[in-house]
Amino acid sequence: MQCGLPKNKKRVGLQDLSKDSVAKFNNVIKFNVLYKINDSVLYDSHGKMPQFFGVSPQDANSYSPFELFTMLRKGDSVVTTQSVDTLFKKGMQQQIPFAKKGDQIKTYIKILEVFRVDSIARKDYEAEMAKDKPRQEKESQEAQAKQKEKEEKEMQAYFSANKITPVRAPKGTYVLIKEKGNGEPAAVGKFVTVKYSGKGLINNQQFDAGVYVFQVGPGNAIQGWHDGIPLFNKGGKGTLFVPGTLAYGQDGPAGPFATLVFDVDILNVSDTQEKADADKKIMDSLAAKNLPKAN
Repeated sequence: MQCGLPKNKKRVGLQDLSKDSVAKFNNVIKFNVLYKINDSVLYDSHGKMPQFFGVSPQDANSYSPFELFTMLRKGDSVVTTQSVDTLFKKGMQQQIPFAKKGDQIKTYIKILEVFRVDSIARKDYEAEMAKDKPRQEKESQEAQAKQKEKEEKEMQAYFSANKITPVRAPKGTYVLIKEKGNGEPAAVGKFVTVKYSGKGLINNQQFDAGVYVFQVGPGNAIQGWHDGIPLFNKGGKGTLFVPGTLAYGQDGPAGPFATLVFDVDILNVSDTQEKADADKKIMDSLAAKNLPKAN
């Protein structure tokens, strides 16, 4: 790893014990950082939340910019260059999936503060978090809006290609109602027993199936179910098209933010969890009795 020498107008000896001496093990460094791969920016903390890092002996000889922290003091700047080929040899392919052989990663660091006391570092960290919170919330909202727009386009293209016209539920789940059902409405607050199977919209691969009881509104189910199930009554059947932002988000079973498709059958609608569970036991018992016997 190559590095540029620290730059600081004030110079003191390495053994200087003043607050502007070099960082030592167990100190906490506050810094801004810019990561680049070749000429492309990977991340830039300037104008955002600064980075905080506890200096540790484990970082010595780590082929990381952090191994230089014991050479730096408040106000110093340093530039490092890492060879992706060397990082690959050290088994770090999974940490840098965006890189390829021959690439170089450059890190630009500016030391803002060196904390000798952990409690003081923690207070400063909390203050920076509070200061940066509005920006984080704004970026999160913008990213979510962009993701929702992408999901909407994806679903509309699917509906057009398959010549179907589902109904849009209030939060953005689309519902293809095959049978609305003649029983009690699956309204908010009710305990609904749903027979379902789920697959990805794009990969068309089933990831789950079963019978599930949940309370509409506050119950334990993805937002898309709370959004779409109330369009049915007991006895209803249909399909829910749930965008990733109303499903499992980044951890979607069909991929990050994948739109999911659920074929649902509303078996029962109850007023309480106890009644729903009791009714399900009866349904399970009747279903078991009707199973074909082995020869």
